[in-house]
Amino acid sequence: MAGCEQARADFPALRQRVHGKPLVYLDSAASALKPQSVVDRIAHYYAIEHSNVHRGAHLLSQQATDHYETARRHIARHINAAHVHEIILTRGTTEAINLVANTFGRSQVGPGDEVLVSGLEHHSNMVPWHMLCQEREAKLSIIPVDERGELVLDDLGVLLTEQTRLVAITHVSNSLGTVVPLHSIITAAHERGIPVLVDGAQGAPHSRIDVQALDCDFYCFSGHKIYGPTGIGVLYGKAALLNAVPPWQGGGDMIRTVTYDGYTHDTLPHKFEAGTPHIAGAIGLAAALNYVEGIGMDAIAAYEADLLRYAHDALSDLDGVRLIGTARHKAGVISFLVDDAHPYDVGRLLDEQGVAVRVGHHCTMPLMMRLGIPGTVRASLGLYNTRDDIDRLAAGVRCVQEKLGAIRGRTHTAPLPDGTFEERERVLLDDLDLFESADERREYLMELGDDLPAYDEEYRTEDYRIHGCQSMVWLHTALQEGGMHFKADSDALITKGMIALLINLLNGLAPQTVYDMDLDAVVARVGLPSLITARRKNGLAAMTARIRRDALRHGAGNHQ
Repeated sequence: MAGCEQARADFPALRQRVHGKPLVYLDSAASALKPQSVVDRIAHYYAIEHSNVHRGAHLLSQQATDHYETARRHIARHINAAHVHEIILTRGTTEAINLVANTFGRSQVGPGDEVLVSGLEHHSNMVPWHMLCQEREAKLSIIPVDERGELVLDDLGVLLTEQTRLVAITHVSNSLGTVVPLHSIITAAHERGIPVLVDGAQGAPHSRIDVQALDCDFYCFSGHKIYGPTGIGVLYGKAALLNAVPPWQGGGDMIRTVTYDGYTHDTLPHKFEAGTPHIAGAIGLAAALNYVEGIGMDAIAAYEADLLRYAHDALSDLDGVRLIGTARHKAGVISFLVDDAHPYDVGRLLDEQGVAVRVGHHCTMPLMMRLGIPGTVRASLGLYNTRDDIDRLAAGVRCVQEKLGAIRGRTHTAPLPDGTFEERERVLLDDLDLFESADERREYLMELGDDLPAYDEEYRTEDYRIHGCQSMVWLHTALQEGGMHFKADSDALITKGMIALLINLLNGLAPQTVYDMDLDAVVARVGLPSLITARRKNGLAAMTARIRRDALRHGAGNHQ
Protein backbone atom coordinates (compact mmCIF):
# COMPACT_ATOMS: atom_id res chain seq x y z
CA MET A 1 0.00 0.00 0.00
CA ALA A 2 1.44 3.30 -1.07
CA GLY A 3 -1.18 5.48 0.60
CA CYS A 4 -4.78 6.59 0.62
CA GLU A 5 -4.61 7.94 -2.94
CA GLN A 6 -4.14 4.38 -4.25
CA ALA A 7 -6.45 2.67 -1.75
CA ARG A 8 -9.54 2.47 -3.95
CA ALA A 9 -8.06 -0.38 -5.96
CA ASP A 10 -7.94 -2.50 -2.79
CA PHE A 11 -11.73 -2.38 -2.26
CA PRO A 12 -13.66 -4.61 -4.69
CA ALA A 13 -17.05 -3.13 -3.72
CA LEU A 14 -16.03 0.16 -5.36
CA ARG A 15 -15.84 -1.48 -8.78
CA GLN A 16 -19.59 -1.95 -9.00
CA ARG A 17 -22.28 0.30 -10.45
CA VAL A 18 -25.46 1.33 -8.64
CA HIS A 19 -28.49 2.27 -10.75
CA GLY A 20 -26.13 2.22 -13.72
CA LYS A 21 -23.67 4.68 -12.17
CA PRO A 22 -20.27 4.14 -10.47
CA LEU A 23 -20.72 3.72 -6.74
CA VAL A 24 -19.82 6.62 -4.47
CA TYR A 25 -19.75 5.14 -0.97
CA LEU A 26 -20.12 7.80 1.73
CA ASP A 27 -21.50 5.64 4.54
CA SER A 28 -18.36 4.43 6.29
CA ALA A 29 -19.53 5.68 9.70
CA ALA A 30 -22.27 3.04 9.50
CA SER A 31 -19.91 0.37 8.19
CA ALA A 32 -16.70 0.65 6.20
CA LEU A 33 -16.01 -1.36 3.08
CA LYS A 34 -13.48 -4.21 3.23
CA PRO A 35 -10.16 -4.42 1.40
CA GLN A 36 -9.46 -7.58 -0.56
CA SER A 37 -6.74 -8.59 1.90
CA VAL A 38 -9.29 -8.82 4.73
CA VAL A 39 -11.74 -10.78 2.59
CA ASP A 40 -8.97 -13.18 1.54
CA ARG A 41 -7.72 -13.67 5.10
CA ILE A 42 -11.18 -14.58 6.38
CA ALA A 43 -11.83 -16.89 3.44
CA HIS A 44 -8.49 -18.64 3.98
CA TYR A 45 -9.29 -19.23 7.64
CA TYR A 46 -12.66 -20.80 6.85
CA ALA A 47 -11.30 -22.83 3.89
CA ILE A 48 -8.08 -24.15 5.43
CA GLU A 49 -7.53 -23.26 9.09
CA HIS A 50 -10.93 -23.56 10.74
CA SER A 51 -11.27 -25.30 14.07
CA ASN A 52 -12.47 -24.32 17.52
CA VAL A 53 -10.01 -22.64 19.83
CA HIS A 54 -8.48 -23.24 23.26
CA ARG A 55 -9.71 -26.78 23.99
CA GLY A 56 -8.52 -28.98 21.14
CA ALA A 57 -5.44 -31.17 21.28
CA HIS A 58 -5.17 -31.59 17.50
CA LEU A 59 -3.09 -29.47 15.16
CA LEU A 60 -5.90 -27.48 13.54
CA SER A 61 -7.25 -26.40 16.91
CA GLN A 62 -3.80 -25.41 18.09
CA GLN A 63 -3.23 -23.39 14.92
CA ALA A 64 -6.64 -21.68 15.17
CA THR A 65 -5.93 -20.84 18.81
CA ASP A 66 -2.59 -19.35 17.84
CA HIS A 67 -4.17 -17.22 15.10
CA TYR A 68 -6.94 -16.07 17.46
CA GLU A 69 -4.59 -15.12 20.28
CA THR A 70 -2.13 -13.54 17.84
CA ALA A 71 -5.02 -11.33 16.73
CA ARG A 72 -5.57 -10.30 20.35
CA ARG A 73 -1.90 -9.39 20.69
CA HIS A 74 -2.10 -7.38 17.45
CA ILE A 75 -5.10 -5.42 18.78
CA ALA A 76 -3.28 -4.74 22.05
CA ARG A 77 -0.29 -3.34 20.15
CA HIS A 78 -2.51 -1.28 17.87
CA ILE A 79 -4.05 0.66 20.77
CA ASN A 80 -0.96 0.40 23.01
CA ALA A 81 -2.59 -1.53 25.83
CA ALA A 82 -0.25 -2.28 28.71
CA HIS A 83 -1.21 -5.97 28.80
CA VAL A 84 -2.67 -8.39 26.26
CA HIS A 85 -5.17 -9.68 28.82
CA GLU A 86 -6.74 -6.20 28.95
CA ILE A 87 -8.24 -6.91 25.51
CA ILE A 88 -11.69 -8.52 25.65
CA LEU A 89 -13.13 -9.60 22.30
CA THR A 90 -16.85 -8.85 21.93
CA ARG A 91 -19.44 -8.68 19.16
CA GLY A 92 -18.92 -4.95 18.77
CA THR A 93 -18.92 -1.60 20.56
CA THR A 94 -22.51 -2.09 21.73
CA GLU A 95 -21.75 -5.37 23.47
CA ALA A 96 -18.56 -3.94 24.95
CA ILE A 97 -20.47 -1.06 26.56
CA ASN A 98 -23.19 -3.39 27.78
CA LEU A 99 -20.52 -5.64 29.28
CA VAL A 100 -19.16 -2.73 31.33
CA ALA A 101 -22.67 -1.63 32.34
CA ASN A 102 -23.59 -5.11 33.51
CA THR A 103 -20.37 -5.81 35.40
CA PHE A 104 -18.63 -2.65 36.56
CA GLY A 105 -21.88 -0.67 36.49
CA ARG A 106 -23.88 -3.10 38.58
CA SER A 107 -21.11 -3.44 41.10
CA GLN A 108 -20.52 0.31 41.47
CA VAL A 109 -23.80 2.13 40.85
CA GLY A 110 -26.53 2.24 43.48
CA PRO A 111 -29.53 4.36 44.52
CA GLY A 112 -28.77 8.07 44.27
CA ASP A 113 -25.58 7.57 42.25
CA GLU A 114 -24.96 9.14 38.83
CA VAL A 115 -23.56 8.16 35.45
CA LEU A 116 -22.43 11.07 33.28
CA VAL A 117 -22.72 10.93 29.48
CA SER A 118 -22.80 13.64 26.81
CA GLY A 119 -25.53 14.95 24.56
CA LEU A 120 -23.62 13.62 21.54
CA GLU A 121 -23.91 9.94 22.41
CA HIS A 122 -25.02 7.15 20.12
CA HIS A 123 -27.90 5.16 21.60
CA SER A 124 -25.40 2.37 22.30
CA ASN A 125 -23.67 4.62 24.83
CA MET A 126 -26.88 5.97 26.33
CA VAL A 127 -29.51 3.22 26.49
CA PRO A 128 -27.36 0.78 28.55
CA TRP A 129 -26.84 3.53 31.12
CA HIS A 130 -30.54 4.40 31.11
CA MET A 131 -31.26 0.73 31.80
CA LEU A 132 -28.68 0.58 34.58
CA CYS A 133 -29.89 3.79 36.21
CA GLN A 134 -33.52 2.66 36.10
CA GLU A 135 -32.58 -0.66 37.65
CA ARG A 136 -30.38 0.91 40.34
CA GLU A 137 -32.52 4.00 41.00
CA ALA A 138 -29.61 6.15 39.86
CA LYS A 139 -29.48 9.27 37.68
CA LEU A 140 -28.18 9.75 34.15
CA SER A 141 -26.60 13.19 33.83
CA ILE A 142 -25.85 14.89 30.52
CA ILE A 143 -22.99 17.14 29.37
CA PRO A 144 -24.84 19.67 27.16
CA VAL A 145 -24.17 20.36 23.46
CA ASP A 146 -24.15 23.79 21.82
CA GLU A 147 -25.53 24.74 18.39
CA ARG A 148 -22.22 23.93 16.68
CA GLY A 149 -22.24 20.40 18.03
CA GLU A 150 -19.50 20.98 20.60
CA LEU A 151 -19.71 19.90 24.22
CA VAL A 152 -20.27 22.70 26.74
CA LEU A 153 -17.65 21.89 29.37
CA ASP A 154 -17.86 25.10 31.42
CA ASP A 155 -19.83 23.33 34.15
CA LEU A 156 -18.04 19.98 33.95
CA GLY A 157 -16.76 20.45 37.48
CA VAL A 158 -20.35 20.83 38.66
CA LEU A 159 -21.57 17.82 36.70
CA LEU A 160 -18.85 15.64 38.22
CA THR A 161 -20.32 15.17 41.69
CA GLU A 162 -19.55 12.98 44.67
CA GLN A 163 -22.28 10.66 43.38
CA THR A 164 -20.77 10.25 39.88
CA ARG A 165 -19.59 6.66 39.49
CA LEU A 166 -18.64 6.68 35.79
CA VAL A 167 -18.22 8.98 32.82
CA ALA A 168 -19.18 7.35 29.48
CA ILE A 169 -18.19 9.55 26.55
CA THR A 170 -17.86 9.26 22.79
CA HIS A 171 -14.51 9.90 21.12
CA VAL A 172 -16.02 11.17 17.84
CA SER A 173 -19.70 11.92 17.26
CA ASN A 174 -21.16 9.54 14.71
CA SER A 175 -23.78 12.14 13.72
CA LEU A 176 -21.74 15.32 13.48
CA GLY A 177 -18.09 14.25 13.44
CA THR A 178 -17.28 16.32 16.54
CA VAL A 179 -13.98 15.26 18.11
CA VAL A 180 -14.44 15.30 21.86
CA PRO A 181 -11.61 16.73 24.05
CA LEU A 182 -11.00 13.45 25.84
CA HIS A 183 -7.85 14.48 27.69
CA SER A 184 -9.51 17.31 29.57
CA ILE A 185 -12.58 15.22 30.43
CA ILE A 186 -10.55 12.22 31.57
CA THR A 187 -8.22 14.42 33.63
CA ALA A 188 -11.13 16.20 35.33
CA ALA A 189 -12.84 12.89 36.11
CA HIS A 190 -9.69 11.22 37.43
CA GLU A 191 -8.98 14.17 39.72
CA ARG A 192 -12.20 13.15 41.46
CA GLY A 193 -11.47 9.43 41.31
CA ILE A 194 -14.10 8.77 38.63
CA PRO A 195 -13.34 6.19 35.91
CA VAL A 196 -14.02 6.94 32.24
CA LEU A 197 -15.32 4.74 29.42
CA VAL A 198 -14.71 5.92 25.84
CA ASP A 199 -16.94 4.87 22.96
CA GLY A 200 -14.32 4.72 20.22
CA ALA A 201 -16.48 3.29 17.43
CA GLN A 202 -15.88 6.43 15.35
CA GLY A 203 -12.53 7.36 16.85
CA ALA A 204 -10.60 4.19 16.06
CA PRO A 205 -11.03 4.37 12.24
CA HIS A 206 -9.84 7.98 11.95
CA SER A 207 -6.89 8.41 14.31
CA ARG A 208 -4.12 6.70 16.19
CA ILE A 209 -5.38 5.34 19.53
CA ASP A 210 -3.09 5.12 22.56
CA VAL A 211 -5.10 4.05 25.59
CA GLN A 212 -2.18 4.51 27.95
CA ALA A 213 -1.61 8.09 26.82
CA LEU A 214 -5.36 8.78 27.09
CA ASP A 215 -5.39 7.08 30.49
CA CYS A 216 -9.00 6.03 29.89
CA ASP A 217 -10.27 3.16 32.00
CA PHE A 218 -12.27 1.51 29.21
CA TYR A 219 -12.12 1.95 25.41
CA CYS A 220 -14.49 0.23 22.99
CA PHE A 221 -14.54 -0.07 19.21
CA SER A 222 -15.98 -2.22 16.41
CA GLY A 223 -14.16 -4.13 13.71
CA HIS A 224 -16.54 -3.33 10.86
CA LYS A 225 -15.96 0.42 11.12
CA ILE A 226 -12.19 0.03 10.76
CA TYR A 227 -12.35 -2.03 7.53
CA GLY A 228 -12.74 -5.37 9.33
CA PRO A 229 -15.61 -7.85 9.57
CA THR A 230 -18.93 -7.37 11.32
CA GLY A 231 -19.72 -9.12 14.58
CA ILE A 232 -16.34 -8.47 16.21
CA GLY A 233 -15.39 -5.70 18.58
CA VAL A 234 -12.99 -4.80 21.35
CA LEU A 235 -13.28 -3.81 24.96
CA TYR A 236 -10.06 -2.52 26.44
CA GLY A 237 -10.18 -2.24 30.21
CA LYS A 238 -7.55 -1.61 32.84
CA ALA A 239 -6.73 -4.95 34.39
CA ALA A 240 -7.42 -3.82 37.95
CA LEU A 241 -10.97 -2.81 37.06
CA LEU A 242 -11.69 -5.92 34.98
CA ASN A 243 -10.32 -8.18 37.71
CA ALA A 244 -12.48 -6.52 40.37
CA VAL A 245 -15.85 -7.23 38.74
CA PRO A 246 -17.73 -10.50 38.18
CA PRO A 247 -18.20 -12.20 34.79
CA TRP A 248 -21.17 -11.18 32.68
CA GLN A 249 -22.12 -14.33 30.75
CA GLY A 250 -21.62 -17.92 31.80
CA GLY A 251 -20.76 -20.95 29.70
CA GLY A 252 -17.83 -22.68 28.16
CA ASP A 253 -14.32 -21.20 28.05
CA MET A 254 -14.90 -18.64 30.83
CA ILE A 255 -14.62 -21.19 33.62
CA ARG A 256 -11.76 -22.78 35.53
CA THR A 257 -13.79 -25.44 37.33
CA VAL A 258 -17.44 -26.48 37.43
CA THR A 259 -19.11 -28.85 39.92
CA TYR A 260 -22.72 -29.57 40.83
CA ASP A 261 -22.25 -27.18 43.72
CA GLY A 262 -20.79 -24.21 41.86
CA TYR A 263 -18.04 -22.90 39.60
CA THR A 264 -14.89 -20.77 39.52
CA HIS A 265 -14.27 -18.44 36.62
CA ASP A 266 -11.08 -18.17 34.58
CA THR A 267 -8.67 -15.24 34.58
CA LEU A 268 -8.59 -12.37 32.12
CA PRO A 269 -9.38 -12.16 29.27
CA HIS A 270 -11.29 -15.45 29.11
CA LYS A 271 -13.39 -14.54 32.15
CA PHE A 272 -15.51 -12.35 29.84
CA GLU A 273 -15.51 -14.53 26.70
CA ALA A 274 -18.09 -17.25 27.25
CA GLY A 275 -18.76 -19.68 24.41
CA THR A 276 -17.16 -20.16 21.02
CA PRO A 277 -15.86 -16.75 19.95
CA HIS A 278 -15.98 -15.11 16.53
CA ILE A 279 -12.65 -16.63 15.54
CA ALA A 280 -12.76 -15.53 11.90
CA GLY A 281 -13.83 -12.07 13.06
CA ALA A 282 -10.79 -11.66 15.29
CA ILE A 283 -8.47 -12.88 12.54
CA GLY A 284 -10.18 -10.58 10.02
CA LEU A 285 -9.90 -7.62 12.40
CA ALA A 286 -6.17 -8.25 12.78
CA ALA A 287 -5.89 -8.26 8.98
CA ALA A 288 -7.75 -4.95 8.83
CA LEU A 289 -5.44 -3.42 11.42
CA ASN A 290 -2.48 -4.68 9.45
CA TYR A 291 -3.94 -2.97 6.38
CA VAL A 292 -4.44 0.47 8.01
CA GLU A 293 -1.06 0.23 9.73
CA GLY A 294 0.51 -0.35 6.31
CA ILE A 295 -0.83 3.05 5.24
CA GLY A 296 -0.28 4.65 8.64
CA MET A 297 -2.99 5.97 10.96
CA ASP A 298 -1.43 9.44 10.94
CA ALA A 299 -1.45 9.46 7.14
CA ILE A 300 -5.09 8.35 7.11
CA ALA A 301 -6.04 11.09 9.58
CA ALA A 302 -4.30 13.77 7.51
CA TYR A 303 -5.80 12.57 4.24
CA GLU A 304 -9.33 12.44 5.63
CA ALA A 305 -8.96 15.85 7.29
CA ASP A 306 -8.09 17.38 3.92
CA LEU A 307 -11.03 15.60 2.29
CA LEU A 308 -13.40 16.77 5.02
CA ARG A 309 -12.34 20.39 4.45
CA TYR A 310 -12.94 19.94 0.74
CA ALA A 311 -16.41 18.51 1.42
CA HIS A 312 -17.22 21.35 3.81
CA ASP A 313 -16.29 23.94 1.18
CA ALA A 314 -18.11 22.11 -1.64
CA LEU A 315 -21.39 21.84 0.27
CA SER A 316 -21.11 25.32 1.78
CA ASP A 317 -21.05 26.74 -1.74
CA LEU A 318 -24.47 25.26 -2.54
CA ASP A 319 -27.52 27.47 -2.05
CA GLY A 320 -30.11 25.86 0.20
CA VAL A 321 -27.67 23.51 1.93
CA ARG A 322 -27.39 23.88 5.69
CA LEU A 323 -24.46 22.20 7.42
CA ILE A 324 -25.33 20.58 10.75
CA GLY A 325 -22.41 20.33 13.15
CA THR A 326 -19.70 22.90 12.64
CA ALA A 327 -17.40 22.03 15.53
CA ARG A 328 -13.85 23.32 15.33
CA HIS A 329 -12.41 19.79 15.54
CA LYS A 330 -14.09 17.17 13.39
CA ALA A 331 -13.33 13.79 11.85
CA GLY A 332 -14.87 11.72 9.10
CA VAL A 333 -18.42 13.09 9.00
CA ILE A 334 -20.29 15.96 7.36
CA SER A 335 -24.03 16.26 8.04
CA PHE A 336 -26.41 18.57 6.23
CA LEU A 337 -29.97 19.40 5.22
CA VAL A 338 -31.17 20.44 1.77
CA ASP A 339 -33.74 23.26 1.60
CA ASP A 340 -36.90 22.07 3.39
CA ALA A 341 -36.61 18.49 2.14
CA HIS A 342 -36.71 15.58 4.56
CA PRO A 343 -33.35 13.75 4.75
CA TYR A 344 -34.98 10.53 3.58
CA ASP A 345 -36.18 12.11 0.35
CA VAL A 346 -32.70 13.50 -0.27
CA GLY A 347 -31.07 10.15 0.45
CA ARG A 348 -33.35 8.26 -1.92
CA LEU A 349 -32.74 10.73 -4.74
CA LEU A 350 -28.98 10.63 -4.16
CA ASP A 351 -29.11 6.84 -4.30
CA GLU A 352 -30.61 7.08 -7.78
CA GLN A 353 -27.34 8.78 -8.76
CA GLY A 354 -25.15 6.09 -7.23
CA VAL A 355 -24.29 8.16 -4.13
CA ALA A 356 -24.68 6.19 -0.89
CA VAL A 357 -25.26 8.31 2.23
CA ARG A 358 -27.01 7.70 5.56
CA VAL A 359 -30.17 9.57 6.51
CA GLY A 360 -32.20 9.91 9.70
CA HIS A 361 -31.33 10.45 13.33
CA HIS A 362 -28.28 8.13 13.19
CA CYS A 363 -29.17 6.54 16.56
CA THR A 364 -28.80 9.94 18.24
CA MET A 365 -32.41 10.94 18.77
CA PRO A 366 -31.71 13.12 21.84
CA LEU A 367 -29.11 15.09 19.85
CA MET A 368 -31.52 15.63 16.96
CA MET A 369 -34.17 16.88 19.40
CA ARG A 370 -31.59 19.22 20.94
CA LEU A 371 -30.85 20.65 17.49
CA GLY A 372 -34.54 20.85 16.61
CA ILE A 373 -34.34 18.73 13.45
CA PRO A 374 -35.77 15.33 12.44
CA GLY A 375 -32.39 14.08 11.29
CA THR A 376 -29.71 14.81 8.73
CA VAL A 377 -28.16 13.59 5.52
CA ARG A 378 -24.79 12.23 6.61
CA ALA A 379 -21.83 11.76 4.30
CA SER A 380 -19.10 9.86 6.12
CA LEU A 381 -15.61 9.33 4.81
CA GLY A 382 -13.24 6.43 4.52
CA LEU A 383 -9.65 6.25 3.38
CA TYR A 384 -10.85 5.12 -0.08
CA ASN A 385 -12.85 8.30 -0.78
CA THR A 386 -11.58 10.98 -3.14
CA ARG A 387 -12.34 14.54 -4.13
CA ASP A 388 -14.17 13.16 -7.14
CA ASP A 389 -16.57 11.44 -4.70
CA ILE A 390 -17.22 14.79 -3.06
CA ASP A 391 -17.79 16.43 -6.44
CA ARG A 392 -20.30 13.67 -7.25
CA LEU A 393 -22.03 14.32 -3.92
CA ALA A 394 -22.27 18.06 -4.58
CA ALA A 395 -23.56 17.47 -8.10
CA GLY A 396 -26.02 14.96 -6.68
CA VAL A 397 -27.36 17.50 -4.19
CA ARG A 398 -27.88 19.99 -7.01
CA CYS A 399 -29.76 17.32 -8.95
CA VAL A 400 -31.91 16.56 -5.88
CA GLN A 401 -32.84 20.22 -5.64
CA GLU A 402 -33.78 20.30 -9.31
CA LYS A 403 -35.88 17.13 -9.06
CA LEU A 404 -37.71 18.24 -5.93
CA GLY A 405 -38.34 21.62 -7.54
CA ALA A 406 -39.76 19.93 -10.63
CA ILE A 407 -41.95 17.59 -8.58
CA ARG A 408 -43.40 20.49 -6.63
CA GLY A 409 -43.79 22.69 -9.70
CA ARG A 410 -45.29 20.36 -12.29
CA THR A 411 -48.96 19.68 -12.92
CA HIS A 412 -49.75 16.54 -11.01
CA THR A 413 -51.73 13.54 -12.15
CA ALA A 414 -55.49 13.71 -11.85
CA PRO A 415 -57.04 12.28 -8.68
CA LEU A 416 -58.36 8.74 -8.82
CA PRO A 417 -61.96 8.66 -10.04
CA ASP A 418 -64.97 8.00 -7.88
CA GLY A 419 -66.22 4.46 -8.08
CA THR A 420 -65.44 1.08 -6.63
CA PHE A 421 -62.11 0.25 -5.06
CA GLU A 422 -61.37 -2.12 -7.93
CA GLU A 423 -61.89 0.63 -10.48
CA ARG A 424 -59.58 3.01 -8.63
CA GLU A 425 -56.91 0.35 -8.25
CA ARG A 426 -57.05 -0.41 -11.98
CA VAL A 427 -56.51 3.26 -12.84
CA LEU A 428 -53.63 3.48 -10.40
CA LEU A 429 -51.96 0.36 -11.79
CA ASP A 430 -52.36 1.72 -15.31
CA ASP A 431 -50.68 4.96 -14.19
CA LEU A 432 -47.80 3.07 -12.59
CA ASP A 433 -47.32 0.97 -15.74
CA LEU A 434 -46.42 4.15 -17.59
CA PHE A 435 -43.16 4.38 -15.65
CA GLU A 436 -40.26 2.23 -16.77
CA SER A 437 -38.13 2.35 -13.61
CA ALA A 438 -38.46 2.26 -9.84
CA ASP A 439 -36.88 5.72 -9.73
CA GLU A 440 -39.71 7.13 -11.86
CA ARG A 441 -42.31 5.41 -9.68
CA ARG A 442 -40.72 6.89 -6.54
CA GLU A 443 -40.94 10.35 -8.08
CA TYR A 444 -44.60 9.65 -8.91
CA LEU A 445 -45.14 8.80 -5.23
CA MET A 446 -43.56 12.12 -4.29
CA GLU A 447 -45.97 13.87 -6.65
CA LEU A 448 -48.91 12.16 -4.95
CA GLY A 449 -47.58 13.29 -1.58
CA ASP A 450 -47.06 16.85 -2.74
CA ASP A 451 -50.64 16.88 -4.07
CA LEU A 452 -52.24 15.98 -0.71
CA PRO A 453 -54.53 18.71 0.64
CA ALA A 454 -53.20 20.76 3.54
CA TYR A 455 -53.43 18.95 6.85
CA ASP A 456 -55.25 20.61 9.74
CA GLU A 457 -52.81 21.69 12.44
CA GLU A 458 -55.23 20.67 15.20
CA TYR A 459 -54.69 17.03 14.19
CA ARG A 460 -50.89 17.22 14.25
CA THR A 461 -50.71 15.59 17.68
CA GLU A 462 -49.58 12.31 19.19
CA ASP A 463 -53.16 11.00 19.05
CA TYR A 464 -53.06 11.11 15.25
CA ARG A 465 -49.42 10.16 14.73
CA ILE A 466 -48.64 6.75 13.21
CA HIS A 467 -45.84 5.29 15.29
CA GLY A 468 -43.45 2.83 13.68
CA CYS A 469 -42.53 5.05 10.73
CA GLN A 470 -39.01 6.46 10.50
CA SER A 471 -40.43 9.84 9.52
CA MET A 472 -43.32 11.70 11.12
CA VAL A 473 -46.72 10.59 9.80
CA TRP A 474 -50.15 11.79 10.91
CA LEU A 475 -53.55 10.37 9.90
CA HIS A 476 -57.00 11.71 10.71
CA THR A 477 -60.13 9.79 9.73
CA ALA A 478 -63.77 10.84 9.85
CA LEU A 479 -67.03 9.15 8.93
CA GLN A 480 -69.14 11.06 6.39
CA GLU A 481 -72.30 9.67 4.80
CA GLY A 482 -71.28 6.15 5.75
CA GLY A 483 -67.81 6.33 4.22
CA MET A 484 -64.34 6.85 5.68
CA HIS A 485 -62.60 10.07 4.72
CA PHE A 486 -58.89 10.54 5.33
CA LYS A 487 -56.49 13.40 5.83
CA ALA A 488 -52.78 12.75 6.22
CA ASP A 489 -49.36 14.36 6.29
CA SER A 490 -45.70 13.48 6.68
CA ASP A 491 -42.44 15.37 6.88
CA ALA A 492 -40.90 13.09 4.22
CA LEU A 493 -42.31 13.51 0.73
CA ILE A 494 -41.97 9.88 -0.32
CA THR A 495 -43.64 8.73 2.91
CA LYS A 496 -46.37 11.29 2.30
CA GLY A 497 -46.78 9.76 -1.13
CA MET A 498 -47.22 6.26 0.29
CA ILE A 499 -49.99 7.31 2.67
CA ALA A 500 -51.52 9.43 -0.10
CA LEU A 501 -51.68 6.44 -2.40
CA LEU A 502 -53.44 4.36 0.25
CA ILE A 503 -56.00 6.93 1.27
CA ASN A 504 -56.74 7.89 -2.35
CA LEU A 505 -57.68 4.25 -2.92
CA LEU A 506 -59.77 3.99 0.24
CA ASN A 507 -61.48 7.38 0.51
CA GLY A 508 -65.26 7.09 0.82
CA LEU A 509 -65.35 3.32 1.38
CA ALA A 510 -67.43 1.93 4.23
CA PRO A 511 -65.48 1.06 7.40
CA GLN A 512 -66.43 -2.60 7.08
CA THR A 513 -65.16 -2.70 3.50
CA VAL A 514 -61.85 -1.18 4.56
CA TYR A 515 -61.54 -3.50 7.54
CA ASP A 516 -62.27 -6.64 5.51
CA MET A 517 -59.77 -5.68 2.83
CA ASP A 518 -56.35 -7.35 2.72
CA LEU A 519 -54.42 -4.08 2.79
CA ASP A 520 -51.06 -5.85 2.72
CA ALA A 521 -52.08 -7.49 -0.55
CA VAL A 522 -53.14 -4.11 -1.90
CA VAL A 523 -49.77 -2.66 -0.95
CA ALA A 524 -48.02 -5.56 -2.71
CA ARG A 525 -50.14 -5.25 -5.90
CA VAL A 526 -49.32 -1.59 -6.36
CA GLY A 527 -45.64 -2.34 -5.77
CA LEU A 528 -44.96 -0.14 -2.73
CA PRO A 529 -42.53 -2.57 -1.03
CA SER A 530 -40.20 -2.48 -4.04
CA LEU A 531 -39.96 1.31 -3.89
CA ILE A 532 -38.82 1.69 -0.28
CA THR A 533 -36.08 0.44 2.02
CA ALA A 534 -36.55 -2.52 4.33
CA ARG A 535 -36.87 -0.27 7.39
CA ARG A 536 -39.59 1.78 5.65
CA LYS A 537 -41.64 -1.40 5.21
CA ASN A 538 -42.20 -1.35 8.96
CA GLY A 539 -43.70 2.11 8.55
CA LEU A 540 -45.89 0.88 5.71
CA ALA A 541 -47.17 -1.93 7.93
CA ALA A 542 -47.87 0.62 10.67
CA MET A 543 -49.94 2.69 8.20
CA THR A 544 -52.12 -0.23 7.14
CA ALA A 545 -52.57 -1.32 10.78
CA ARG A 546 -53.66 2.19 11.74
CA ILE A 547 -56.17 2.35 8.87
CA ARG A 548 -57.74 -0.96 9.97
CA ARG A 549 -57.85 0.24 13.57
CA ASP A 550 -59.63 3.41 12.51
CA ALA A 551 -62.08 1.33 10.49
CA LEU A 552 -62.94 -0.56 13.67
CA ARG A 553 -63.33 2.70 15.54
CA HIS A 554 -65.79 3.92 12.93
CA GLY A 555 -68.02 0.88 13.24
CA ALA A 556 -66.52 -2.04 11.37
CA GLY A 557 -67.41 -5.31 13.07
CA ASN A 558 -70.46 -3.95 14.86
CA HIS A 559 -72.77 -6.25 12.88
CA GLN A 560 -70.93 -9.34 14.09
